[in-house]
Amino acid sequence: MAGAPDFLWLLGNEEILQLMLFASPDGVVVIDRTGRVILYTGSSEQIFGFAPIDVLHRQATALFASCEEWEEFFDVLARSGSVTNKEMQAVRKDGSEFWVAVSATILRDRYGEIIGTVLYIRDHTDMRNIESALRDRNRQLNDLVDELDFVARHDQLTGLLNRRGAMESAQSALASCGLTGRPFGVAVFDLDLFKAVNDTFGHLIGDETLQSLATVMRHAARAGDIVGRYGGEEFIAFLPGASLEQAAVIAERVRQAISQAVIAVGDDARVNVTVSAGVAVIPSCAGSLREAIRVADARLFMAKRLGRNRVVSSGETLDDQWERNAA
Repeated sequence: MAGAPDFLWLLGNEEILQLMLFASPDGVVVIDRTGRVILYTGSSEQIFGFAPIDVLHRQATALFASCEEWEEFFDVLARSGSVTNKEMQAVRKDGSEFWVAVSATILRDRYGEIIGTVLYIRDHTDMRNIESALRDRNRQLNDLVDELDFVARHDQLTGLLNRRGAMESAQSALASCGLTGRPFGVAVFDLDLFKAVNDTFGHLIGDETLQSLATVMRHAARAGDIVGRYGGEEFIAFLPGASLEQAAVIAERVRQAISQAVIAVGDDARVNVTVSAGVAVIPSCAGSLREAIRVADARLFMAKRLGRNRVVSSGETLDDQWERNAA
């Protein structure tokens, strides 16, 4: 500026260059065509721990952990003429390895001949630590989301899917069956006289009884079957690909296993319960999931009316009887 002293005019170009290099927050390393270090400045000493006298006129590969990585770096540099923020492992004076980001440009003289390479090196240790911490936090967050999703979809007492989780899974499985033309079975189960168990033995034994039914249903289920607690002492099984006969066989297997299970109460008392079930299949019994559940539930009610401890998979439902009588 006119009338104001300008220190740049007081300094030669070489002095300006030296000031810029020494003030650089990155390490600046210049190597000749043979790979020897001819300039080592900026934050280089702070980054590597080596003093200039330790590295000048020595091979720059001593600053890096892998010779193969160094050669790959220079292959890319030779093809493109420059490299930006390439992550590499470097070596400190104490022998410890750490991550750096390296940018590089090929130096040429006025005739276009290569005379060396300038490397700009930035310590990426803090960045790596931040990235590692973020990955850990993301993993923890994903684990928490998975846990919350599991809790939202599962019954806390039995570990089975809850009503919402079972219905969501069933809708997806039903869509797949619809694409392939396979049937889709539904079986609804209800413990017989469960209130008497709670009243006689207490709710802790009642909970054990529900857990026992859940265990039996898990063992009876096939791969791909969807088993859930539908509410209270009522359970449901969605059976992709099962015909009415196959669904009835699975329900009967559950009924028999429950009737044979014995739950110990104290030293000498035992609890034995039974279960009733109703079975329906899409499309032979109903055209939708909701309708199939209604039919299976109505057949469950028939099983109760017929004496409990049985599976009903066919015949008129009570709703059908009422509709026929009303007509």
